Amino acid sequence: MLQPVVFFSILGLSLCASLPAISEPEDPLKYYISSPEMTDTQHPEPQAADAAPIEAANASQVDTESSETPITPNVNSKASSAPQLAGDSVIQPTPASQATQQDARDVGNEASVDDKHVSGNTLERAEENAETQLAAPIATVIEAVAPNPEIVAICHEIGNKLGSISSDDCLEANFDAPRFYSNKHRPLLEKHFHANATLESAPRILFLGGIHGDEYSSVSLSFKWLKKLHQQHSGIYDWHFMPLTNPDGLLQKRSTRVNANNVDLNRNFIPSETAIDPVKHWQTYARKRARYYPGTTPLSEPETRAIHKLINELSPDIIVSVHAPHGILDYDGSITPPRKLGPLHLKQLGTYPGSLGNYGWFVKQIPVMTIELKHAGIMPTNQEMDHMWNDLIIWINLRTEGDGSLLARKEDDAKKPSL
Repeated sequence: MLQPVVFFSILGLSLCASLPAISEPEDPLKYYISSPEMTDTQHPEPQAADAAPIEAANASQVDTESSETPITPNVNSKASSAPQLAGDSVIQPTPASQATQQDARDVGNEASVDDKHVSGNTLERAEENAETQLAAPIATVIEAVAPNPEIVAICHEIGNKLGSISSDDCLEANFDAPRFYSNKHRPLLEKHFHANATLESAPRILFLGGIHGDEYSSVSLSFKWLKKLHQQHSGIYDWHFMPLTNPDGLLQKRSTRVNANNVDLNRNFIPSETAIDPVKHWQTYARKRARYYPGTTPLSEPETRAIHKLINELSPDIIVSVHAPHGILDYDGSITPPRKLGPLHLKQLGTYPGSLGNYGWFVKQIPVMTIELKHAGIMPTNQEMDHMWNDLIIWINLRTEGDGSLLARKEDDAKKPSL
């Protein structure tokens, strides 16, 4: 990785202005909600411009005016229930992986169902439930195999679905052994890039992509940056990548925002004490639209329980989550955010109850940076992706003390001026 200080000398001057800390707004739903004409069972497809898939070999046919690469699903995408192939051989799960998948099924079946209002002890109760329900799959983590059949299977699914990411691209990421699973028992891919052992307080970044299954570009960008880290990781920072947190939503014939249980994962986290109950918010502000259904209780889904577990396990200094297609940079936290990442300019919208931003900052006091790409089905240009990445590294460097600890930690906010 190029040293962040080099980036700072080129691009960092515009990042120093101080912005006020944010608070929770009444209702940011107006920024995201779909058109009133949409029924609560409809799921919008990608924009018309995104309709045709494109393979790397045909990249020269992309509109030269925009220089953006469509990444919509390949038309020959396999149904999620079909057996996955490695070459010409059908992959059969090993006994160990079968046991792990059974544990994952148990986790999904034992999810708490409670239609009552979530009140004061929500955090303790939800965290208790999450820890209990995650215990089985974590206790039966399978040993890494080369190649791991579960990873091979999902990489083939991803390669068949997205025109911009091949199965080889996915396999070359060399993901860690699976330990978290979706509702349909697909592994939630993880890759941990450890900091140098000599750095005791290296900043820790948790990077999440694809929490909404129909936001294709967020998945593809996450894989692109994952590859960049493989090539350039210097050990200055500790990175943990989960590039596809909603595989069931993406890897079905018609991709959906929600997961296999029809829950919007970005409304299924623990809400802050001052936030309206997520179900009530959905019933009123969201007008019961299926795309925004938060689930019956916080952390009812195995995917959100996995992210909750990761946050507790890693204690990240910053969470970066990639979405589409609003073309802005959103941020929840008190430390001054970057004014922009490449072509995306800062627009702080506030948070929904049960969203990752609401949970990360207002419950866990961890800043959450939400990258909203301009298109769900068209990739940014390579230049834009590089520019966004460089700006992100600049900002992390600016917010880092000499001993390596990130200034975004809340306990330091009252003691240190904003930079």
